[in-house]
Amino acid sequence: MKPDATIMASHCSDVDRSTIERHLARLEPSYFERFSTEAIAAHLSHLHRLSPQNPVELMIKTRDDQRVECTVLAFDHPFEFSLITGVLSATGFRIEGGDVYTLEPEQEARPRRTFGVGARNTQTLERDPHKAAVIIDRFIGTTDEDVVTWRTAFTDAIVEVITLLESPAAAGAEAARQLVNRLVTRSLAKTDDVQLAQLHAVDIEVEQVGDRRTRFKIVGQDTPAFLYSLSTALSMHGLSIQRVRIDTSEHKVYDEIDVVDQQGRPVTDPAKVERVRLSVLLTKQFTYFLGRSPDPYTALTRFERLTEDILADAHAADWLTTLTNPRAMGDLARLLGASDYLWNDFIRGQHAALLAMLKPKVGGSQLYGDAHTMPLRLEESIKDAIGLAEQQDRLNRFKDREIFRIDLEHILSDEVDFREMSRQLTALAEVLVSSAARLVYDDLVRSYGQPMLEGRSDAPATYAVFGLGKLGGIALGYASDIELLFLYAGAGRTEGAKRDPIANAEFFEQHAKETSRFIRSKRAGIFEVDLRLRPYGKDGPLAASAERFDSYYKPTGPAHPFERLALVRMRWIAGDPALGFRVEQNRNRFIYENDQWDLDALWDVWDRAHREKAQGNRLNAKYSPGALVDLEGAVQLSLVLSASHAPQLRTPRMRESMEALRRAGEITARQYAELAGAYHFLRKLINALRMVRGNAQDLFLPDSDGDELTHLARRFGYFDTDTTTGAQQLLEDFQTCTAAVRAFIESRFGRKTPGT
Repeated sequence: MKPDATIMASHCSDVDRSTIERHLARLEPSYFERFSTEAIAAHLSHLHRLSPQNPVELMIKTRDDQRVECTVLAFDHPFEFSLITGVLSATGFRIEGGDVYTLEPEQEARPRRTFGVGARNTQTLERDPHKAAVIIDRFIGTTDEDVVTWRTAFTDAIVEVITLLESPAAAGAEAARQLVNRLVTRSLAKTDDVQLAQLHAVDIEVEQVGDRRTRFKIVGQDTPAFLYSLSTALSMHGLSIQRVRIDTSEHKVYDEIDVVDQQGRPVTDPAKVERVRLSVLLTKQFTYFLGRSPDPYTALTRFERLTEDILADAHAADWLTTLTNPRAMGDLARLLGASDYLWNDFIRGQHAALLAMLKPKVGGSQLYGDAHTMPLRLEESIKDAIGLAEQQDRLNRFKDREIFRIDLEHILSDEVDFREMSRQLTALAEVLVSSAARLVYDDLVRSYGQPMLEGRSDAPATYAVFGLGKLGGIALGYASDIELLFLYAGAGRTEGAKRDPIANAEFFEQHAKETSRFIRSKRAGIFEVDLRLRPYGKDGPLAASAERFDSYYKPTGPAHPFERLALVRMRWIAGDPALGFRVEQNRNRFIYENDQWDLDALWDVWDRAHREKAQGNRLNAKYSPGALVDLEGAVQLSLVLSASHAPQLRTPRMRESMEALRRAGEITARQYAELAGAYHFLRKLINALRMVRGNAQDLFLPDSDGDELTHLARRFGYFDTDTTTGAQQLLEDFQTCTAAVRAFIESRFGRKTPGT
């Protein structure tokens, strides 16, 4: 029964009579059934104190049954209920009961109402708590900590969250949601994995409450962050939460949530009701696994977008079947928070392809195929293509699918390390280059005829393609480019066909150019062909004759020692194997049997690269002193200075190079362990940076005080502990690894690391 205004006035003397009467008129009948006159008066007194400078009031007390009663009173905002329940869960409050009410704005204030994308209505102009929309959210439960400790933690967090909501900028609401998601994720990460692996069934019934609201009646096993996940899903559908009745008994939840749409009307379309119901179920389950995601907030928002699209397409039933498996949910949490470029380039809008890839993973199989079958699978993909343009389209579609599969396998598998991913990506690059070079060559022959060696009518001029850098060293990673060198056997002319004959130099220049263009990059640096490491660099032709290669790189040739050192990782990958073998043998003589290395010239270029690429004190995984460039350079230089008396050192592979140096006694077991550990760390770090950013160039570590470093650390495998954060662990290991590399360079070569 509605209390008398006179009686109310005796309990809240700080509020005038007309305000009391207007307040009582805003309350619905069920509110009077749930609260006493004294409690209603207390709520009104606390609401009376609200202002933009004091955006939240708390009423916290210990009840006679030793449970804690916590009431939050504040101006209404989108997502507010889910944020409050998230903070409660994250601070260790187990919600066992409660009542949640939204007081609609007074009629004269309604024109000022605007709707955000989310849970509740928000007032942009009117901030009078007796006219604006406000909330009265009461929760009853128990805490993990003593009440005083919990109250301090909860108060600090909820005041920060609601203060952010009060910010006039949209960024404030976004920051509030990110903050709560981070708190909830940290809390879930401490939950027993066995419990998280069990997806408890949840029953959701939907009914209409008169002509004003839609009610979701929820029955299920109580689990961590239950209300947070449910209300977040509803809010993401643009539904405004008007009233909540919470009842938890013997670990069973019996909740009722009343909602309206963004126009303040009930949700009546049966199809939309069913989509919302299924989305709520999926989001609730998905939330359990956010602790495994590198970027939990992004993963949650992307999952909701993915769910909306999935439920509207033809594969909805298959998706729902797959997502009932806890492993699939865990995989999606890791995947959706891993990378912007994977989301934008591969996942968003390609649900059927993602489903096809996840199904075998859920069943325990690998996502990518055997590397040995790549040539056959590529040939199958392009065998029916008509013309070079269609062959190119099919080859690049094959490339994109395989890159996505390999990336997914690495993200989702705890057992597969970056070396296996490198082998897979390198095998893919090799088959792409080999096929592209062959297809382009055949097309050019149809136009110009077979290129022949000068003065040899019976001797075709063959070509060979070599991998350099990461490709040559079988060390490709996320967002790696493909460094290639094109060589041909010698001077001469083509035989002529549809077009007049041309010189071999022109033929193979076109061959190198068209092959490079044949492999398209979805974005800069990801399998982008790089031809800069060729004789005379950008001033030289794209394809060089074998004779020109020899004259440029021989010890008395014009190549800079730094260019010659790069040949350590040169490896034949396509074209004529005999030509490839001959060039590699000459390369070996030029670098491994050369005692004329100008170390001062090497150090000058090395130091210049550091100055150009580094930016002050910012940490860079590739160019900081002791980082990857220094490590690879030091190992390669150790090889060429020692290989004349130890032929086993002639290898393009970095890990095998370090092992060979140890076996040959060129480095100690301790140095090997430190260098191998640093190489493993830095390669993983660069992969993680490129995965987060989708960019091959930006390898600077994020600022130490931002969320990006936290997400990078989680992507890398570092998580917060009771004594330190994952970000701090990452930075400490970076400093340890780079210090070991700097110490090796100084002890091995008697020089300070370039850039120090």
